[in-house]
Amino acid sequence: MQSGPNAIGTLFEPDSVAVVGSLREGGFGGYVTTKHLLDFGYKGKIFPVNPHYDSILGLKVYPTVNEIPEGVDLVIIMTGAGAVPRIMEECVENRTRVAIIVSDGFTERDVEGAGLQRQVSAMARTAGIRLLGPNTVGVANPSNGLVTSPYRIIYERIFSGSIAICGQTGLIGPQNLALEETHYGVSKICDFGNKCDIDEIDLLQYLGGDDQTSVIAFHLEQINNGRAFVEKVREVVPKKPVIVLRPGRTEASRQAMASHTGSLAGDDSVYQGALRQAGALRVDSLAELLGFPRVFACQPLPAGNRLAMITISGGAGVMGVDVAASRGLFMAKLSPSTLNKLAGISPVLAGNPVDLGPALPAYRGGALVTYYPAIVEALLEDPNVDCLALACPWALRKRLTEVFASLLGKYPKTMAAWVPSPSVSGVWEIERDLEILGLPAFADGDTAVKALAMACEYVRIRSSLKDA
Repeated sequence: MQSGPNAIGTLFEPDSVAVVGSLREGGFGGYVTTKHLLDFGYKGKIFPVNPHYDSILGLKVYPTVNEIPEGVDLVIIMTGAGAVPRIMEECVENRTRVAIIVSDGFTERDVEGAGLQRQVSAMARTAGIRLLGPNTVGVANPSNGLVTSPYRIIYERIFSGSIAICGQTGLIGPQNLALEETHYGVSKICDFGNKCDIDEIDLLQYLGGDDQTSVIAFHLEQINNGRAFVEKVREVVPKKPVIVLRPGRTEASRQAMASHTGSLAGDDSVYQGALRQAGALRVDSLAELLGFPRVFACQPLPAGNRLAMITISGGAGVMGVDVAASRGLFMAKLSPSTLNKLAGISPVLAGNPVDLGPALPAYRGGALVTYYPAIVEALLEDPNVDCLALACPWALRKRLTEVFASLLGKYPKTMAAWVPSPSVSGVWEIERDLEILGLPAFADGDTAVKALAMACEYVRIRSSLKDA
C-alpha cells in the first residue's frame, strides 16, 4: 500500500469529501460533519451520502458512494460497524483514496469486532485505500477548513498555527478543546482511533516535512512498531520537537486502554527507554501535552539552561527553584549591571528570583507599569540569562498587552508567563491576550518553569543527535 507524505497528505488536503451516515439534524453524525465542512470554510467538493435524502444544507445527497459521479479523495464513514464492509466495497468502486472510519464496534469491542476490523483493513489494503480509525473523530486542518468531527463544535473558528496534535483519543478533537477562546494555533489534528492502518509513523513522516508544523504532540496508548518509531523520531527531531504523552503506567490503565482502542500495552519502562533513545520529549498529562508546545510554537529556542525568574512572593520563588533544579535548569547568576538596575528600582529586587512582593506596596498604581517592564528588560538584556519565567501581576491586567508588545521579539530569549489572580475569568482573558502576542502563559509558575526546561532539553537532544 502506498505510504509517505503524498498518501497521508490526501487525508489533510483532499479536493473532495464524501460523508456517509445519518443526515438527521442533531448533535452527532453525518449532518454535523457536513455542516462543519461548510461552516469552517472547506472549499472542496462535498458529497453527503444517504439513500433516504435528496438534499441537505444546499447539497445534493447520493444514495451510495459508488453512485457519486467522480472519484472521491476522502470518504468519512459513520454507520453501524456491520455496514462498513459494504461501504468499503463502494469506496473501492469509486476509486476513493483515503477513508476515515468514525464507527466503533471493532477491535476495542470484542472478538467479532476484531475480525470485522481485519476484514475491512484487508479490503482497503488490497485496493490501495488508506484508512484512519476505526473509532475516531478524524482530522482537522484549519488552513483549508477541513474539520471532520462528528460531534457538534460550539465555536466558529480554529486558528491556524504550527502545533500538530495527534492521538488515540477524541479528547484532542476540536469538539473538546477551547481552541477559539484560547486562540490556540493548530496546524493539524488527527485522532488515530484503533490504528488499523494509518498510525504515528505515517504522521511523523508527513508532519516532519509539513512546512505549517513546527512542533508535534502525540498521545499514544500503543506504538505499533517500536523500532521504526524510534528511527522516524530520530529523523524528525533535528528539524522539530516531538512531544509524547504515553499513558498506561499501571495495570489498571493498561486494561482500560484495551477496552478503549484495543491497544495491548507493554511495560512502561520499555516505552520510556524507547522514547528516550528516540529523542522524544515525554510529558505526564494532557494539559502538558497541549500546553508545552506553545513555547516551541511562538518563542525562540533557548541558547542555554540559565533561568531567571520573576515572582510575586518568596514562596513561589522557592518552589520554582526546586522545579528548575529537578528539570536541569540553573538559576542564572545575574551580572553586576543587572543587579544595579534592579537595585535602582528597589533594593529588595536585586536577586534571582526577582521577588516583586516586598516592593509592591511602594509601587502601587501607575508606577507599577513603569518599573515592571524595566525589570523584565533588565533580565532579558543580561548575557547570563537564557530563559525567563515571569509572573504577570494582576494589578497590570489592563496594561500587560502594552508592556509585552514592545518586548516580544526584541530579545532572543525564551519566555513563559503565569498570571497569579483572584479571578478565574480574568486569568483566561489575560492568558489569551498574551498568547495572541506570542507569550505562552500557564496556570502557575512551576508549569511555566517546566515548559522552559523542556525547551532546553530539546536543544540538548537536538544537538546530541546532530553530533551523533
